[in-house]
Amino acid sequence: MLDTTVLIAHLRGDRDVTEGLLDLLATGHSLGTTCVNIAEVERGLRPRERKRVQALMDRLTFFETTRDAATRAGLYQAEWARKGRTIHTPDALIAGTARAHGAVLVTDNLDDFPMRDVRAQQLAAQ
Repeated sequence: MLDTTVLIAHLRGDRDVTEGLLDLLATGHSLGTTCVNIAEVERGLRPRERKRVQALMDRLTFFETTRDAATRAGLYQAEWARKGRTIHTPDALIAGTARAHGAVLVTDNLDDFPMRDVRAQQLAAQ
């Protein structure tokens, strides 16, 4: 499951990220994303990027944010708030969705996903 940081890096021409994604595909992994990531990409979309973004999104698996994922997101926020750390709602929803689908979350911001039950890794680590 691709986080927004990875999607944007690929769309903006980061060769290392693109090669990492191609390596994942070549080794049999499928790539997907969530409603939160799509919304975040749309928020920063430049008009000239529209066709390329749509082509990419059409190829990705869409991981639905289920009730279980949303519940888990709230639990993450509550748990980390008790520890004095804020987990923003978009990151909590992304993490909850990854967990609900058993997906590995590929991100450049591992610090945003400290949850122990979510498999998150940087693309370079693939």
